[in-house]
Amino acid sequence: MKTKQKLVSIIINCYNGEKYLLNTLESILKQKYQNFEVIFIDNCSTDRSAKIFKEINDKRFKYFKTKKKIKLYEARNIALRKCKGEFITFIDSDDWWDENLLNSRKKFFNSSKQYGFCYSNCYHYFQNKKKFKVFYKNKLPDGYILDSLLKFYFIKLGTIIIKKKLILEQKFNPNYNIIGDFDFMIRVSKKFKGMAFNDMLVNIRVHNNNFSHNNRKMFYYEFKNWTKAQDFNNKIFRINKLFILRKLEYLRLIYLVLSKKNLKLIIDIVRYPSILYMFKLLIIFFIPTSIISLQKKYLSQ
Repeated sequence: MKTKQKLVSIIINCYNGEKYLLNTLESILKQKYQNFEVIFIDNCSTDRSAKIFKEINDKRFKYFKTKKKIKLYEARNIALRKCKGEFITFIDSDDWWDENLLNSRKKFFNSSKQYGFCYSNCYHYFQNKKKFKVFYKNKLPDGYILDSLLKFYFIKLGTIIIKKKLILEQKFNPNYNIIGDFDFMIRVSKKFKGMAFNDMLVNIRVHNNNFSHNNRKMFYYEFKNWTKAQDFNNKIFRINKLFILRKLEYLRLIYLVLSKKNLKLIIDIVRYPSILYMFKLLIIFFIPTSIISLQKKYLSQ
């Protein structure tokens, strides 16, 4: 007897995403795993996003609009309350999936309670260069991954599928604009095991309008506030305190090197413990202001 497919809720939070939205929606329609619903939260877009979405004649595609433009993670929490699926996943309006993505996660859908979520590797697609790049070069860890995550954050929200009961217990912190995904997955990983898939069936588009790349100062201050709020008496956090503080310092330096250049900053850069990143920061520091805007586009590449 054939087992009935479990319902998966796919969340799309969108604000003026018309440029790549149709490609995103078509990648969902092409999924071999067909028992899904799409929860589309239109955050008061002023472009053709709503029209593009509503042209998809499929009852599984459900449109909702916020009363006013709100923060991303507040919008994500609204989307969560609309979901009816046993599992929840996310895709941004400029990313796309391989047709086998959902179908390849049946092992997780049928797993025991010990696994709260699954995640995978992905491709970064650099829009300007028209090139794909593997996001994470190593094998992804399986099980309790908090220790590994604090050393290097190797999860993209667009690769995660999570059990609905779990995600409604946690929710996103609406006070964040950039690090909400990171904060959420750290909290989830404290309590639950993650099932790792090393395939690359998710494509994440990197382009000039990526919010975090254009808001380095905000990124730094959000991570600084997050760091202050952590319990370093926790064994795993205590072990990884140095990694966390190094990341905080790097975010501070990369924000300053793109905005404020002075002698003290050079001294701070030279003191940074990673030689590789120290040289990267120095190179950016000495780039003429006239071309610094070009450098900003490729910092994460």
